[in-house]
Amino acid sequence: MEISVLRLSLLVLVYLVGSAAAQSAENVNAYKVYFKAVENNWDMNAAHVYCAEYNANENFEWRSKYYWAAFGDSHGPVGKEACGLCVNVTNTATGDETTVRIVGPSNSGLDLDEPVFHKLDSDGQGEVVGHLVVNYKFVDCDPKPAGPDETNVLAYYSEDYNPLENNWTYPSHAACYALDGGKPYEWRKRYGWTGYCGKYGSNAEEICGQCLKVTNTRTDDSIIVRITDTCGTGALELDYETAFKPIDTDLQGHRDGHLTVNYEFVNCDDDVGSPLVYSQ
Repeated sequence: MEISVLRLSLLVLVYLVGSAAAQSAENVNAYKVYFKAVENNWDMNAAHVYCAEYNANENFEWRSKYYWAAFGDSHGPVGKEACGLCVNVTNTATGDETTVRIVGPSNSGLDLDEPVFHKLDSDGQGEVVGHLVVNYKFVDCDPKPAGPDETNVLAYYSEDYNPLENNWTYPSHAACYALDGGKPYEWRKRYGWTGYCGKYGSNAEEICGQCLKVTNTRTDDSIIVRITDTCGTGALELDYETAFKPIDTDLQGHRDGHLTVNYEFVNCDDDVGSPLVYSQ
């Protein structure tokens, strides 16, 4: 009997996860709400959201990865089953899109925290009429890159970021500035920085904040770096002091103007108190 109940529970769980990932709807009204996630430092208890009971103890990286939304449309799970799930939302008027995380139920279908509402409302019409008309679909909150690695690609260096001199403040021109520039100081300085222009995507929302293990093919020196920007040359544009120099141990990369490297996407381990890995 216990085995049958366990099997049934697993089937229900698989159904809920699978069906959520498949749910979508078009031409839905999305309204603005004020969770004030940023002002509350992404603390669900401080924001008094419904899903705090289930998700408040998730680590900061998880809670702050996406802006927050409330969901109550008939085309997806509701209540506790919706907590923590992610929805890709597209403004039908402008084509602007982003992914949000559900932190509570909605009586109006879909409610977006103020910053993400304005992000999607690039023509200002949502503010004028009081809502956006959007398409949405449930998506994987932690999509994997299209492939795990690349080999024998060029990595150039950049002296534009200068995190050591600028107290690890993201430059406003960096593609990840809006998404990650407000993250805590300890998070920003944990790894050296790189721009990413490899073959696994240039969408900032998909790659910003992810970590790569980069290995110099000539010396076999390696380092873990965080993606803070996109780039346009080669596969990587490594910050010189915190990412390029530590693996250019024979100085040949500096002489050539680039390194030949292998890289792979890896877990960032932001929530385990790991030490800094860049060299000074």
